[in-house]
Amino acid sequence: MKRDEIAIRRPRIEEIDLIHGFFEIVLKDTFDANGLQTMNDLLEEEILDKRRCINQDFSTNGRDRYFLLAEYNDEIIGSIEYGLSNELLNRCTNNEMKDLFEVGTVFVHPQYQKQGVSSLLFDSLFKELYNQGIQEICFDSGYKIAQKIWCKRFGDPKYYLRDFWGKGSHHMIWRISVKEPPARIDQYKKGECL
Repeated sequence: MKRDEIAIRRPRIEEIDLIHGFFEIVLKDTFDANGLQTMNDLLEEEILDKRRCINQDFSTNGRDRYFLLAEYNDEIIGSIEYGLSNELLNRCTNNEMKDLFEVGTVFVHPQYQKQGVSSLLFDSLFKELYNQGIQEICFDSGYKIAQKIWCKRFGDPKYYLRDFWGKGSHHMIWRISVKEPPARIDQYKKGECL
């Protein structure tokens, strides 16, 4: 799969069931990969939250939540979205990031992971944010695998909440500048995590 074979586009209301199905596939895989497969209530909560977010995009025409999808061979293989920072992020930072946009729902279908899809989604979203004059964003993660990826791409998090989800399960929060987008998101790399 080549980068130019992937279309990045806005979601369409008529594909809502496909988007919901995509979220379920990716979240179940994420929970399994992070050793959380027994946390069914949390998984269902996450699925409902992502459905709420995409519905918010449709109901506000992207004003409150803004999604982009990655499509390859007529299949949804990735998603990324942004909106106002979430309640957990605000609580953990004493509302420091309350007025910032948060990047969320960076999902890639398990069959297409580690092939540059998330980088392409970030590239596209950063161009959108830059064109809107947004200068800073934030994002958070409690998933160990995602944390490793974000640390490599964006450096150490601004907040490192040790054992937040239980012993050995940390939560990390990043705050980064949105500069004129580089040709590729991997040019943002800063270093390794704590």
